[in-house]
Amino acid sequence: MKKLISLIFLIGLTSMLAFSQECTLYIPNQVGTELHYQITNAKGKVDGIYTQKMLSVKEHGGETTFELLQTYMDPKDSNKIITQDTISFRCKDNVFYIDMEKYLNQKQMEGFKDMEVKITTDDLIYPPKLYPGLALNNGSISLEIGAGMMNMNMTTNIVNRKVEALEDVTTPAGTFTCYKVSEDVKSKVGIVNVQLHNIAWIVKDIGTIRSESYNKKGKLNSTTELIKIIQ
Repeated sequence: MKKLISLIFLIGLTSMLAFSQECTLYIPNQVGTELHYQITNAKGKVDGIYTQKMLSVKEHGGETTFELLQTYMDPKDSNKIITQDTISFRCKDNVFYIDMEKYLNQKQMEGFKDMEVKITTDDLIYPPKLYPGLALNNGSISLEIGAGMMNMNMTTNIVNRKVEALEDVTTPAGTFTCYKVSEDVKSKVGIVNVQLHNIAWIVKDIGTIRSESYNKKGKLNSTTELIKIIQ
């Protein structure tokens, strides 16, 4: 399921990030901050837990990139790591970018290491200011995978992105005033199509506070909530 950009000065590993641009971040704004999430299914059963930790900030070519370490743990044993990926964001010209390529599951990609893989992306963006009714850009990622005589295509398109409202959301981590953002996700692997409708409540300088995923019939699949912030 990352990268941000902006002109930033890092004062120590735990200092606040000061921006010469007016890019609004939708990730933690402090190196070392760790977000803890819990995923529940439609019946409220815990299906997964994961963390996101801000690792680094780097400047290059007029943009600033941010790296977070995303770690999924066994919900029955939080000391057991299932997968761990570095996700990236960037900020440039006052715009916050989410690099779609960085959302690829690295474990999954290892299965294609001996194959020819062509990746094409169109990044998601957030402008400096959000407001209810604002339409956001679409995003996409496509993979063309060649393996001898057999080829496979995988595509994901994120469309109909819109800021629906400004709402207060309460989770175990606290109460936050969030932008409610909706989107449709259309994925295709070979001849198999999957459609989802997602809603996320996001806040600047932290990121996602709560998200809900629905199937194409409008039935709730899962809910993800921020349950703890460690700074």
